[in-house]
Amino acid sequence: MSVNRRRALNIVLVVSLALNLLVFGGMAARMLSSPDGRPIPPNLNWVIRDLGDDTRARLQATLDQYSEETRPVRYALFQAQREVNALLIQNPLDTDAIGAAFETLRARGEEYQELSHRQTLALFAQLSPEEREEAMRFIQERSRPPRDREHSNRDDAEQAR
Repeated sequence: MSVNRRRALNIVLVVSLALNLLVFGGMAARMLSSPDGRPIPPNLNWVIRDLGDDTRARLQATLDQYSEETRPVRYALFQAQREVNALLIQNPLDTDAIGAAFETLRARGEEYQELSHRQTLALFAQLSPEEREEAMRFIQERSRPPRDREHSNRDDAEQAR
């Protein structure tokens, strides 16, 4: 094999390796950056996301009020989580403080959940049966693992019943 051919082959191999590493790195970054599970939604706007303009306009004031009520409760929940996280890495480990922080975190989580459930119930009570089904399609889609999420189909609302 001539020197020029060997050099060209080496260049092609290096470029191929670089492209493969770039593609692999992109896929790895995507997998690591997309969270598994569901984040806590900041408000109930997701309920009306796919509904008609009239419905969204009719409910927007209610949702704005709910957001104002929820904001301090969410903040307290995230603060409690940060406190637990900070205590878990302290040296020496203070198990009593961590236990108390976990109790606070549970209480904040229950408070947020109770408020969220109450608001969801009040909001769904204002929707027509068709609108509730549309909202349930979103919930069903969101309940799937991120890798399995596709556009939901009408059967999801039937399964939710």
